[in-house]
Amino acid sequence: MKELGSEEVCIALGYFDSVHLGHRSLIEKTREYAIAHNIGACVATFSNNAYKLFNPEEKQVYTYAERCYLLNDMCDYILPMRFDARLKNHTAEEFLNGLFTRYNIKAVVCGYDYLFGAGAKGDAELLKAYSEAHGVDCIVMPPLELDGMRVSTTEVKSLLTSGNIERANAFLGEPFMLCGKVVKGRGAGRMFDIPTANIKYGTSKLLPAAGVYGTVTEIDGEKYYGATNVGARPTFGLSKLVVETMIADFHDNIYDKEVKVYFYKYLRGVQRFETPALLSKQVHKDMEWYK
Repeated sequence: MKELGSEEVCIALGYFDSVHLGHRSLIEKTREYAIAHNIGACVATFSNNAYKLFNPEEKQVYTYAERCYLLNDMCDYILPMRFDARLKNHTAEEFLNGLFTRYNIKAVVCGYDYLFGAGAKGDAELLKAYSEAHGVDCIVMPPLELDGMRVSTTEVKSLLTSGNIERANAFLGEPFMLCGKVVKGRGAGRMFDIPTANIKYGTSKLLPAAGVYGTVTEIDGEKYYGATNVGARPTFGLSKLVVETMIADFHDNIYDKEVKVYFYKYLRGVQRFETPALLSKQVHKDMEWYK
């Protein structure tokens, strides 16, 4: 993915935290316009957790790195913007002046509810008026609904944190994904002949509700079925929250590798088993969720 330079572009403006169906529709419109006018398609997104300036506890559905991965096939360029106190205090006009002066923008696309500038005083209507005054096309996308419900990042977060992974995936347009590095754990999985990877994830990453999920883990471009535990490990008396994925038919050493875990199905809650052997029996059953 290339960062934007001096190229002529149609730019999609927003956060695109969850890259849900509404975001995808907006980005597709950006790409269609770019192709029709022989210019580049660009997506602007925040490179940090923009929520933190308003609520330190707020998490992102996808981190910047995860978004870049998802956006890679959707656009030609990405414009990373750091949301800090300085940008937060820019007026709507100052924000647009800086954006249009620095970059070669020929058209902009935004959602109907796009807000920007200090106090969120800028909206889609202001952006459209500003663009037209500068000879730039502006396309405002209407809300998108799925089964009568508006697709939004807020709804995606609610579905994920309640464990409704399949409904969340429908809103996202593909399985929820977590990207992280495999780190050393306790090695308990090897005792049961279950290859286990402990995933170190970003601190700003939103996790789904605690539980065991049917997942697919991507390692070096290859995908493997398995099951992933999000939460504590009460059978071993451990209360620390971890993301631990069990991988079927895989025995290579993958410590320090970056992997992607795709969540397909909620299987069960986190529970304490009387013996490790009973846990092992259940985990082997969990790992057959796709059959």
